[in-house]
Amino acid sequence: MGYQRCTRCDTWGPETHICPPLWEARVLETKYENDWVTVYATDAVEAAEKFCEDHDPGGDYDILKRGSEEIQVRKLGEEKIVVVSITAESRAHYYGEINE
Repeated sequence: MGYQRCTRCDTWGPETHICPPLWEARVLETKYENDWVTVYATDAVEAAEKFCEDHDPGGDYDILKRGSEEIQVRKLGEEKIVVVSITAESRAHYYGEINE
């Protein structure tokens, strides 16, 4: 049995993979300006983290620049909203080459 990337939730798993539940998330500060974004996650914290990873990769890094953000999260179809505090940090990448 091989592993493959799921076309629905974009995670790697066996052919018998079951996608985690759908969650909705948005930045608390701009909640009246932005629609909910859906993400697959096992819980509210993971949903907020995945939202931030998807929200920040375009090179603007809004959340990373601020260092933290509050994210509203709710399970798809439910009304209860949870606020998750997210902190962000950059990671150094090192590149090497042989000097001749």
